[in-house]
Amino acid sequence: MEPPSLSAEPRRADAPGADGATAVPTRVLRTAVAAFAATAAAGVWIGAVALSAGHGFDVTDEGFYLLSYRWWDTDLRSFTGAQYLYGPVFDLLGHDIAALRLFRLCTVVGVHLVFGWSFMRWLRPRRPHAPGTRLWEAAGTAAVVACGGLVYSWLPLSPGYNDVSILGGLLAAALVLRIATAVDRGTAVPAWTPAALGPVAVATLLAKWTSSALVLALIATVAGVALAPQGLRAVARCAAWALGGAAAAAVAVHLFVVPWTAALPEMVATNRLIAGKTNSPLALLGMYTRTGLLLLASTVVNHALLLAAAVFAAVSRTPAGRRGAAVLAGVGLGVSGWRIVAGGGLSGGSANLHRFPAHVLATLLLAVLIGGVVLFRRRADRHRPALADESRRGWACLAMLVLLPVFQAAGTGNPLHVMAINAFAAWGALGIAVLTGVDTAPWPARRLTGTAVGGSVVLATVVATDGVRNHPYRTAGRDASTVTATGVPALASLSLDRRTADELSGLRRALRPYLEPPGRAVMAFDEMAGVVLALDGRSVGEAWYSALDPARTAAGIRARCAGGQGWWRERSPSCSSGAPCRLPRSTRCGPAGWTSPPTTGSSPPPRRPPASGSTSRPPRPPRSHPWTQMSARTRLTAGPRWTGRSSPSWFRRSTRRRTFPACCPGSVTSRARIPATSSS
Repeated sequence: MEPPSLSAEPRRADAPGADGATAVPTRVLRTAVAAFAATAAAGVWIGAVALSAGHGFDVTDEGFYLLSYRWWDTDLRSFTGAQYLYGPVFDLLGHDIAALRLFRLCTVVGVHLVFGWSFMRWLRPRRPHAPGTRLWEAAGTAAVVACGGLVYSWLPLSPGYNDVSILGGLLAAALVLRIATAVDRGTAVPAWTPAALGPVAVATLLAKWTSSALVLALIATVAGVALAPQGLRAVARCAAWALGGAAAAAVAVHLFVVPWTAALPEMVATNRLIAGKTNSPLALLGMYTRTGLLLLASTVVNHALLLAAAVFAAVSRTPAGRRGAAVLAGVGLGVSGWRIVAGGGLSGGSANLHRFPAHVLATLLLAVLIGGVVLFRRRADRHRPALADESRRGWACLAMLVLLPVFQAAGTGNPLHVMAINAFAAWGALGIAVLTGVDTAPWPARRLTGTAVGGSVVLATVVATDGVRNHPYRTAGRDASTVTATGVPALASLSLDRRTADELSGLRRALRPYLEPPGRAVMAFDEMAGVVLALDGRSVGEAWYSALDPARTAAGIRARCAGGQGWWRERSPSCSSGAPCRLPRSTRCGPAGWTSPPTTGSSPPPRRPPASGSTSRPPRPPRSHPWTQMSARTRLTAGPRWTGRSSPSWFRRSTRRRTFPACCPGSVTSRARIPATSSS
């Protein structure tokens, strides 16, 4: 009896070629073809990301990430500690945005390689009839890396706190799989494996503690189940090494990155504001449930015929039934393929988040459905499938793969599947486990399972490539981003679309006297942190000025105005907002009058503060003031020429009026509307 390949050929004694001399070479050849195809698929999206690293720029979420990294050791007010991980790297790269994007690509590919290889090494002893060649592990690893491309399906090109959560979760899962592999082989677990879990835990908790707490609880539970055969002493030993690694990582962060006494109070204060209003747990739970049920209904409706064919293929036992199941599966594949193409399932980007996730998840649902039916009917088969021989420890590891993407997605204001799709590599590994575990199922079921796994690889590659090249996050595609923003050093490594480049260049040129030296205080309301970055400025309070929670923004500004005076002293911050701002006197810092003297060049005389006890508003800047001239030249104020499609992609007119506290009574106002889906 010859072993099956990765495509899970049957283990029956009467299997075609079971006693032939060409069985092993044929299956090894199939495995080699699978490895080559998966590697090519992974190379497609990796190449697309590498070629797009120097194109496009999003002033909202990506601008927030980069601004927090630019001043990572100066401005500590933030709801995430990702800046303490990527900020030092950004400094080492000379604040080169394109280089930081390439660094992110290296981390994404590296972690997925480690996770995929660890998973395939763990799966090997559970599939004794797999080909005895390393190509089997290589094929599975390449397929996992190809599925991992969905991390680029809609997120910004620059790394963010979601990357730390996703990659940290996958890396922790890889370490647990290494522990389980050592236990299965009857060898002692190397000390470095649990010790490495400590730094991973510290990094993920620092970046996104809400979801990381769930992920780490899952990891700890599965690790304990995997270590159970070696006794309590082995469990205690690994726990001690993990805690020791976490303590060492925490001490290193405190000594060489940022003191915990400075970073934690700011993070705790900001997260309290978020939990109380913007992303309350009860509201999130209700939203997750509603959107999850809608996604499931959409998937079943769009692919009902294919799912029915999967059940029929798994239960068919007669030759006529198998032929009928194959015909039905072919029709179902045609209908599902048409729905994917016609429904926009091949396009990535945040604008298509209501389209492609349902189709990508349909491939996983198809494989899991076949695996479940095969397990349910295992007593009717003469030979038990490999999936039915799984131990309790094995099922715990498979459950980890199911729950990991869901747990790491928790805590954000987006639907759960929107964030879970970024960790699709774990679900891709689950599909491989099902594919190699239904080896005694009827051949239509095996072929359909292989089609589901192959379809997930193809869809992940196409969606990721399109999302990076044609529909990047809130910016123009690569082909349209060909112009450099002259006079904007922060964006020197990027090519932008012509309108955005001209707008940012004009803004920087008009405000040059007020931006010297770099690091001036700039307040960009309505989630436009990228404008602050382009001006080489520092944000007042949080780098992220939420358009949905002005009280949170106000709290951050007040925290920087302790004692009535900010760190900028006599030079009031420059202000930009998405709606006309009302600036209450009770929250201003510094003089009550309107002043903003530049350090170089000519400047208008500062306004005299109102007399003591006066209730009149501070005078507005005259029309001849450079700020007013800047607004007219760069069209940053609302006007007839700035409505509809004629406005830049990162500014839109809004009819809402908001009230913001500020540290200066003068402001440059703009009008902005931010898309509903946000990676923050």
